[in-house]
Amino acid sequence: FSSPARVAMVQAQDILGLGSEARMNDPRRASGNWRWRMERGALTPALARRLREVTEEAGRLGGG
Repeated sequence: FSSPARVAMVQAQDILGLGSEARMNDPRRASGNWRWRMERGALTPALARRLREVTEEAGRLGGG
């Protein structure tokens, strides 16, 4: 989040602290890639608060 870039993108798997079982793409596999989906309820209130905190710390809140 602390980048001079205007946009910061973070994979949901990283935010959720998931391991290799949630990997989106494995170039060694011919099929089965791009199937991971975030489960309903994964964005808990505690996680939402933490995301807001790091977003605010990085100065990324606001309309500018």
